Amino acid sequence: MKAASVVRARRFLGEQVYIAYLDDSKQERSTSRFQVMGAVIIKDEYFDVLEQHLGYNLHLLAEQYVTGDFEEFHASDLLAGNPPFKAVERKEALNVLGEVTAAIALLEVPIVYGAANLSKLYATAYATANPVDIAFRLCVQSIEQWFVKNAPDGLGLLISDNSDKGVRRAVENAFHLFRNRVRSSPAQRGELEHLHDDMYFGDSKYSIGIQLADICMLLIGRHLVGCSDTEDLYQSISKNIFKGDVLPE
Repeated sequence: MKAASVVRARRFLGEQVYIAYLDDSKQERSTSRFQVMGAVIIKDEYFDVLEQHLGYNLHLLAEQYVTGDFEEFHASDLLAGNPPFKAVERKEALNVLGEVTAAIALLEVPIVYGAANLSKLYATAYATANPVDIAFRLCVQSIEQWFVKNAPDGLGLLISDNSDKGVRRAVENAFHLFRNRVRSSPAQRGELEHLHDDMYFGDSKYSIGIQLADICMLLIGRHLVGCSDTEDLYQSISKNIFKGDVLPE
């Protein structure tokens, strides 16, 4: 009886599973530049409706405006009218992004991010520090804090875009510094106690979750540099932001 009560008293990770989709966005202007890394945290039961909603809207966009094969979605290309979105007017691009932000707001999808202020970073003694590394560390620490507050028995799986080898190398190295491999009982997982034992990488061509993170990070990055034309879209998801840190301050 005593042993059984001890087992029941211990917290069991994985009672709820969340997928944290990550993506980065680098915003550059003459006076303000930021490297952003952020995540949307998707509860397993919401994945189906998000995949259907976003998949439908992006497919509809492709049918109406895109000529040729619709290989991959990047929010920055859509907004700028770059291939394969040359025929998409800016007003319609904003409408498409608005459909996505409306779904995020409706389902109350949590968002976290970290950002390196490049203008300030390059003026410091540690100017050679990797801004992706800085942004990612801020981001995953905020993900862990979200779990501690909102899902203490939850388990998070990190999935990031695999498009840039330099970004992948930086985030993998940082993740493995924070998240220990379990070699004891009770488990000593390090600073990222609520996250899966490794992070994984996907192709945004196939992953609606990565595309969703891409849109959010674009809007957050544009907010940080003061772009006014997407500020209303940012404001529509701002209440979903659990935490966003910027360094150097």
